Amino acid sequence: MTKGDGIALAAAFVGGAIAGAAVGLLFAPEKGEDQRAKIKEALEKRGIKLDKEGFDKLVDEIKNIGRKKKETVPAEDFDAE
Repeated sequence: MTKGDGIALAAAFVGGAIAGAAVGLLFAPEKGEDQRAKIKEALEKRGIKLDKEGFDKLVDEIKNIGRKKKETVPAEDFDAE
């Protein structure tokens, strides 16, 4: 490998890192607080009013659904080969 190849490789690496960071920032999910506010607003638009306890219960139910679905998916579906 020549000196020019090393510089090109380093430049490509730095450029890729910068591009990856930019894409990550653009597509990163919102803070949990903001996400919860949007969920609450969407529910209220549909006439569903929840207090903190009711909202927490709804979140727990959704988490349980996710856990149950994860348990039913065979482990071989996650093998990276």
